[in-house]
Amino acid sequence: MARKKTFFLDQGETLGGAERFLLDFFHTLSPTEIRQIQPVVVGAKQEQYRSALPENVEVESFEYTSLRGNIFRRVIVLFSLVRDAWKLRKLASRHQAGTFFSNTPRTHFVMLVAKKLFFLHGRWIVMTHDFTVPRFLLRSIASRADALIANSIPCREYLRKNIAKRDQEKIKIIENGIDFKHIPAALSPQKIERILMLGRIDPRKGQLFAVEAADLLQERNPDVKFFIAGDSFEEDVRTGYYKNKIHQFVRERHLENVYFVGEVPNPFEVIADADCILALPAEPETFGRIVIEALALGKLVISFDETGPREILKNFERFLGNHGASLFLVEKQNSMSLAERIGYFADHPEEVSHRTLRGREFVEKYFSIGETKKRLINVLLEKNR
Repeated sequence: MARKKTFFLDQGETLGGAERFLLDFFHTLSPTEIRQIQPVVVGAKQEQYRSALPENVEVESFEYTSLRGNIFRRVIVLFSLVRDAWKLRKLASRHQAGTFFSNTPRTHFVMLVAKKLFFLHGRWIVMTHDFTVPRFLLRSIASRADALIANSIPCREYLRKNIAKRDQEKIKIIENGIDFKHIPAALSPQKIERILMLGRIDPRKGQLFAVEAADLLQERNPDVKFFIAGDSFEEDVRTGYYKNKIHQFVRERHLENVYFVGEVPNPFEVIADADCILALPAEPETFGRIVIEALALGKLVISFDETGPREILKNFERFLGNHGASLFLVEKQNSMSLAERIGYFADHPEEVSHRTLRGREFVEKYFSIGETKKRLINVLLEKNR
C-alpha cells in the first residue's frame, strides 16, 4: 500500500523565518526520509522560495486568502476561507494526503475550517512561529489538531496559557536548527563599523529604531555605517507606510550613514559582510532566527530585551561563562540605549572577540538542524508507530 503524502501548508509570499525553517528541514532529508513522508508544499507563492525548494519536494500552487482588512471586508474573508478550505479538501483527496503541517496562522485557519466544515481527515500538525493567533481561535485549533509544535520555551508557555488543559499534552518543542552546509565559515569582527538589520521592513521588526540610532551616532562615530536589508510587503499596507516613514526620517535628518540594500538573495552573504547584527523586535517573538544565524557566522549581536532574542542571548552569555547584565541586550524600543551600546563596542573593539568567537560552537550545540529534523520527522510519522 502506497504511503500517503504529507501536505506542508505555507503561502510562501515572503522568505522569512518560517519559510527558512522548512527549507532547512527539506534540504537535510535523505532520499529514504523523503519516501517516508512524501512532502508536498502547498502554496510557495514567492518564486525565490519555490526555487529554493529541493527538486524532490513536490509543490502545488495554492492561493490562501489574506485575512487583513477592515470590518466591511470580513464577510468576504469568511467566504474566501470556506472556499480555500473546500479547495484544500479536494486537493488532499487528489493527492491522497494523510498528514497536514500548517506553518502560518493563515494556513491554520484554512485547516480549521476544512476540519470543521468539510471533515478533512488526516493527522494535523500545527507549527507555531508567532503570538498572533487570537486566543479563541487558538483554543479551537488546539482542540482539532493532533500536535502543536512550539519553536521555543516562551512559545510553549504561550500555548499552555491559551489552550484548554486537555490539549496541553499535544505540545512539543522543536526549535529552529541551522544547516551549516549552506552557510559561510564564522568570521569574528575586529572592529564594529558595519551594522546590519536584515528582514522584512515591518513595524514589528523595528528598523526605525536603527535609523534613529544612526542619527545619534552620525557625528559621534562617523565610521559606523547602518545597512537595512529587506523590503516592505506589498500585500500589507502597514509595511509600506512604515518603509516610507523610515526613508522620510533619513532624508529629513540628512543621514549619510544609512544604506538601504533591498531584498537579498542570500542572507548569509550580507551577514558575513557585517560586523554587528541588530535584532529590534517591537513586540514579543517566539524565537530569534536572525540571532542564531548571526552567532553562527561569528558576528556581534545587539538586541532589544524582548521575548525571543532575549532567551537565546542570555543562554549564550551563560555558555560563555558570563553572569550579570548582558551586553547583548538593551532596553526595548529605546534608540538612545541602542546607540550607546553600538558606540561602546565601536569604541572598545577589544570587548568583541571573546563575545563572538564561540558563537558557532554555541549554535551547533543547541540549534542543530539534525536534532530539528529528527524531532520533526518523529512527529510527522507518529501515526505509523
